[in-house]
Amino acid sequence: MSTLADRQSIVVGIDGTATALAAARWAGAIANRLHAPLVLLGVAPTLDYPLTSSSAINLLPELRAAAKNKLDEAFEAVRADQPRVEIRQFVEDGMPARKLIEHSAVARMIVVAANFSDRLTTMLLGSTTLTVANKAACPVAVWRGSTGQPLPDGRPVLVGVDGSLAGTAAVGEAFELASALDVEVIALHAWNDPDLLQWTPVPDAWETLAQQEEELLSERMAGWSEKYPDVTVTKVVQKNTPAQALLEYAESTQLVLTGSRGHNRLTGLLVGSTSQNLLHHAPNPVVICRER
Repeated sequence: MSTLADRQSIVVGIDGTATALAAARWAGAIANRLHAPLVLLGVAPTLDYPLTSSSAINLLPELRAAAKNKLDEAFEAVRADQPRVEIRQFVEDGMPARKLIEHSAVARMIVVAANFSDRLTTMLLGSTTLTVANKAACPVAVWRGSTGQPLPDGRPVLVGVDGSLAGTAAVGEAFELASALDVEVIALHAWNDPDLLQWTPVPDAWETLAQQEEELLSERMAGWSEKYPDVTVTKVVQKNTPAQALLEYAESTQLVLTGSRGHNRLTGLLVGSTSQNLLHHAPNPVVICRER
């Protein structure tokens, strides 16, 4: 693997689509706020097995040239938005998902593009977007939104808080991004445990549990608020499934962050329905974070 990325780099996959171009502009704005270098990665697609036919080998220069043209377009678009960001361009041969996953081992963040028309295709295991989101070692931002207005704005960032190690990583990422963007964090903790209430014959049990969940959320936020005193936090506790609660709030935020405990070895799918639901249905970028 080449060393195009480092621990501070934000790497965005460029495939020539309008959505990927918008994702690059969004990534450039994030890189600018985080004072991080931006890596534009184009991939000249090759097959999984070695190319042996002369015609296939002769096609590679054309594929590389096409990938370079796409990178140049993305470079100019990002440079127009962010004249001070360090931008690196690289074309590599291989499978796009595999290349992005390789670079996730040393990158600060991987950015891939998706839009509403991708909902069906991203359900396929072969989808670049879903594969990278499932298997990358660093946070993955799946960009979705208006290609005409892709840059960050003044709306809050939304993070799901569940107390897991991956969820804690998502909270940390949310605070860092909110601080860089100078916006509010909405920390949402959703709970719904009707089975417990069957064995808890206590008057006003729902209210008691709700109060306990609110106290739990406050405890989990205390350290982060001290670390990022410049970030305003709105804490939300909702009796709902995490995915549904996050999707409801996503409409009024600019970014959603959630943790993922990894992927199932047999299916390759993200463990848990929350990440899956957000990837397929959120109206704005979704950042999937791993355990640190």
